[in-house]
Amino acid sequence: MSSDRLLYTKIDVAQVSIDDHGIRIAEQSLWAINHDIPESTSIFCCGSSQPPLIKVLYDHIPFRNILYVDQREKDDEVTLTYVYPITKDSIKLATLDIQVSNYESKPHEKLSQYILDKAYTNHIIRPSVLVLINPHGGQGKANKIYQQEIHPILKAARAKVVFEETRYPTHATDIAKELDVSKYDIIACCSGDGIPHEVINGFYAREDHGVDAFNNIAVTQLPCGSGNALSLSTHGSNNAGLATFQMLKAKRTKLDLMAVTQGVGSSKQVRLSFLTQCYGIIADSDIGTEHLRWMGPIRFQLGIVQKVFSGAKYPCELYVNFLTKDKQEILNHVETHHQLRRRSDSDEEQEELPVVTEENIKISGPELDEPVPENWVKIAQDVTDKLNILYVGKMPYISDSAQFFPAALPNDGSMDMVMTDSNATIMETTSIMLSVEQGTHVHNDKVKHAKVLGYRLIPKVRDTTKHYISVDGEEFPFEPLQVEILPGVLTGLLQDGAYVETCFTR
Repeated sequence: MSSDRLLYTKIDVAQVSIDDHGIRIAEQSLWAINHDIPESTSIFCCGSSQPPLIKVLYDHIPFRNILYVDQREKDDEVTLTYVYPITKDSIKLATLDIQVSNYESKPHEKLSQYILDKAYTNHIIRPSVLVLINPHGGQGKANKIYQQEIHPILKAARAKVVFEETRYPTHATDIAKELDVSKYDIIACCSGDGIPHEVINGFYAREDHGVDAFNNIAVTQLPCGSGNALSLSTHGSNNAGLATFQMLKAKRTKLDLMAVTQGVGSSKQVRLSFLTQCYGIIADSDIGTEHLRWMGPIRFQLGIVQKVFSGAKYPCELYVNFLTKDKQEILNHVETHHQLRRRSDSDEEQEELPVVTEENIKISGPELDEPVPENWVKIAQDVTDKLNILYVGKMPYISDSAQFFPAALPNDGSMDMVMTDSNATIMETTSIMLSVEQGTHVHNDKVKHAKVLGYRLIPKVRDTTKHYISVDGEEFPFEPLQVEILPGVLTGLLQDGAYVETCFTR
């Protein structure tokens, strides 16, 4: 179905009332609606190319489900454009003309605006969205995904959209570097995790290191790639249509970033990371199997199996600035932050986001050729000589089947570090990897898990030509790196200001 010819269910004006949570359809109108849909009528479905006819409409439309409201001629009549769920991961668009029985008009207030204000508690109605799309993303299906699943939702919400395709590697970085940030509320990256990485580093490359951009524009992802960790962690979905709806309803929230430094002197380079840094089995299984991308996600799984059964080791020196000393402290840390968020949510007035300054983006760690601070801990050599996984991240979900950092929080000023070594048997390592989907691997005694503020990694692998360091899924030079947390720099879009639930937060 063409997105420009979106068909909606059309019915006569329904009698409704407004309650605290949404629109309640009168029983008589509901019966008429359900029995007046012709068999040929189609309602757009995100996530299905040939949806079955649905003849049962819900008797209550939550305010949250409403995308837009058009005022009709009568003060008490409007046209709703809204969504309702078909499955856990798909939604349908519909319109409904309604007459509200219990609305009392007020001077200078239209019914349509009253409902819109209830529908968008984030106060972002008809946002200005810069859509950046990687046409090669999702095995070349990104444009199709956008046209069929994303664009109809944006159009229904009357979003003001500017669309731009990336034409070459790092094009998104160049766009973000030169962007007039006053024009947009959101940059929606229709891609995998690579385009958000480029946009964030484009902001950082600006003359003010991105201060103005980080304060004004929310960066998010609408899943169109092979890796959609940002969407999974913030919108809770790999379905592009549902993620678009979630984006429109999300709350602007500050997210921590990580500064990755490599090189010294004139060769020093600092780049920002929003997702992960990786050394060992997972990096080699990801970057090292790029030539097998046509196979889909199984290429990564096969790479891990091969490395685990070959007993691969990745010796290194590792220095860490720990925030937590043991796993119980991590549980306490997560619970404390959730209590603070719940108290914040109970405040009726929406808090202003903290303002980012250049001080927030300043790199404070030592140069890579200087000693680490005294409070940093050198990890024991019997661990680092046999290390096989070093994975550090800021978001809980790495894929829809990998809850790798279940204790990760948006803005707690720390990173989650996960380590394993070959002291674990093949069966123990296999058990660890199989439990990643549920996020319970971090409870395994063979897994070292900590909240950290910074770290320095010095690879000691002999053959550096066959191994990789991965940052946000992108290949970085195989050389020493140092990472430190940059609290609350990025503006993101989160459901109720929190990441999607994990085994730590349920």
